Amino acid sequence: MENNYQLSRIHNYVMGLMSKEEMYEMEKEALNDPFLQDAIDGYKLQQGVDVQQLSLLQQRLAKRLQSKEAEKTSRFYNWQRLTIATAAAVLFLVACSLIFFRHLQHKQQEKTTEVLLMEEEYRLDVQVLNGADAKPNAGWHSFNEELNVVLSELPGNGLLTISFDVQQGMAKDIVVLETTNPEMLALVSRFIQENIRWEGTHGKLQIQMEAKQK
Repeated sequence: MENNYQLSRIHNYVMGLMSKEEMYEMEKEALNDPFLQDAIDGYKLQQGVDVQQLSLLQQRLAKRLQSKEAEKTSRFYNWQRLTIATAAAVLFLVACSLIFFRHLQHKQQEKTTEVLLMEEEYRLDVQVLNGADAKPNAGWHSFNEELNVVLSELPGNGLLTISFDVQQGMAKDIVVLETTNPEMLALVSRFIQENIRWEGTHGKLQIQMEAKQK
């Protein structure tokens, strides 16, 4: 609504120049717009003023109306900018999350591929011989997987038979009963002593490593 038109309506309302329907509509608007009510009250206080004074009042009201309109416009654009910034931040977080999960999935696929290739290239057979009660705390399945990783880069085949005592959960006093691969002996001995916690009192293992046929 144009300011001059609004001022004219206020003037007509105060001076009783409106129809009942127009006055009712004006009062209804004033109930929802405190500024409009202030403008009406200001006009009422100026009863009996001359035309020049009324014109000055209209100018002041026009300035206030323009100021109010500018404030509304500023609030609208500030809110619009805030909404756009929030949406951009959300999209950025979503994009970062997608990149992270894709990277994580790719790493998991690489790890799985590495394990599968290792299992295809080597076959490791671990047997517990008679008279032994020692077993790894984490179980034999975990023991075989970890030992397979330790021996994965070792070339050739190998057979190793060893016995050991268990003291406070650690393998001690390793005795070599049979070996065909000194490098394999060194790796396995270090592995069962430093990497594995044991249950029981005595262990006796036969470990055979054989490269698979390609």
